[in-house]
Amino acid sequence: RSPRLGGGDKAYPPPHEAAPQHGGMMGGGIAFVTATKAGVPVRIKDVASAGIGNAMRYSYDLLARKLKRRQLLRSELEKQMSLLTGTLDYSGFHRVDMVVEAVFEDINLKHQMVQDVERECGEHTVFASNTSSLPIHQIASAATHPERVVGLHYFSPVDKMPLAEIIPHAGTSAETVATTLAFARAQGKTPIVVKDEAGFYVNRILAPYMNEAARLVLEGEPVEVLDGALLDFGFPVGPITLLDEVGIDVGAKISPILEKELGGEQFQAPKAFDKLLEDDRKGRKNGKGFYLYGKAAPRNKLTGKEGKKTVDASVYDVLGVKPQAKLARQEIAERCVLLMLNEAAMALDGGVVASARDGDIGAIFGIGFPPFLGGPFRYMDSLGIDYLVGRLEHHQKRFGDRFAPCARLKAMAAEQQTFY
Repeated sequence: RSPRLGGGDKAYPPPHEAAPQHGGMMGGGIAFVTATKAGVPVRIKDVASAGIGNAMRYSYDLLARKLKRRQLLRSELEKQMSLLTGTLDYSGFHRVDMVVEAVFEDINLKHQMVQDVERECGEHTVFASNTSSLPIHQIASAATHPERVVGLHYFSPVDKMPLAEIIPHAGTSAETVATTLAFARAQGKTPIVVKDEAGFYVNRILAPYMNEAARLVLEGEPVEVLDGALLDFGFPVGPITLLDEVGIDVGAKISPILEKELGGEQFQAPKAFDKLLEDDRKGRKNGKGFYLYGKAAPRNKLTGKEGKKTVDASVYDVLGVKPQAKLARQEIAERCVLLMLNEAAMALDGGVVASARDGDIGAIFGIGFPPFLGGPFRYMDSLGIDYLVGRLEHHQKRFGDRFAPCARLKAMAAEQQTFY
C-alpha cells in the first residue's frame, strides 16, 4: 500500500489503492490520472487481456510522449507504470480502498458490478460509478452497503478534462462523499457535487444542445458549417465532432435514459440517427462516423499524419439528406445554445447544482462552454434574462415547446433578477 496522500480532507484521505473496473478508453484514462497524478497503485480488471493491454498502452503512450519531450525521466516513467497492474479476476481486490467502475451503460451490468465488488472487496471499499446518465440510487439498489456507493463521473479524455462530478444518492455516507472528493482532487480534478438525477448536470445540459445540432443536420445544414458555427461561438469543438469523439453509440444510449427519467421534447434524439448505428457508424472509435478517419482521412504530405478533418460525404446518403447551407451561423449557434441555457436554469431550479457558480464551473470544465463568456449563468446575466426569455419564446413559436422558457427564467425576467 502506498503512503497516505497529502491534501484533500484530512479526516478522510484519498484511497491508498484504487481499482478501475474495465480497461476501455475511459478506464485507461482513470487509471492514468490515478497512478500519475494521485500516485496511487491501480489494479485494472477487465474481462479480456486485450482490455488490460489497452489501458496499459494508454498510460504508456502518454508518458512516452512526455519522455520524448524531455518532460519526464525514464526512471519516472517506469516508476509510474509500476503502479499499474491488471487482472482478469478479482485477485488483489481484497485490499483496494476504492473501485471505480467504467463498464457499459446497462443497469443490470452495474448491479452485477456492485455485488461482485461487495463480495470480493473489504468492508471499507467505496464503490464509485463512472456512469454518465444512470441515477446512482438505481445502481445502489443492488448494494448491501448503499452508503458506500457514489457517482464519480469523469469526462473524456480523462487526462485532459479537468471536471469530475461527484454524485451522492440519498443513502451515501458523508465519509464516502469526502473520500471521493479528496480522491478526485488528488487526481488533479476540480470536483462539483451534483444531485442524483438522470444525466446529472453536464450531460443534462449537453443533451438538448446535441439533439438540436442533430436536427439541424437532418434539415440539411452541412456538418462542417454546423460545427464551424459553434466554434465561432467559442466552443473548443463542434457538436458533431464531439459526437464522433464520444461515440455515436454512447449518445444513442444516453438520450432514451434522459427522456424516460426527465421527459421533455428537448431530450428526444432524432429517430433518423438510428440509421447511423445500422450502418455501423460509431465515430472515431471504429473509424466510421461523420468525419473521415484512418486510411480514408486526408494526410499531410510532409508529416504523413491526418490533416484537416474532412466530412465523410456518404453520411448524408445514410441519413437521406442533401446538404445545403441555408441558415446564418449565428442562427445555428443560437438554436443549439438556447436549449443548453434553458436546461441549465431548470437544473439549478431543481437543485441539480447547488449554485450558479457550480453550474458555470461544470459547463466550462466539463464541456468547454466558452470561458470568456463566464459559463451559462454568467452569459444569461450578460444577455439579460428578459431578452433570453424573448428569444426562447420566438423559437418556441417557430419550432415547438422544446424552446418553452422554464418557470425560473420567466419569474426572473418578471422581477428583473440576475443569477449573480
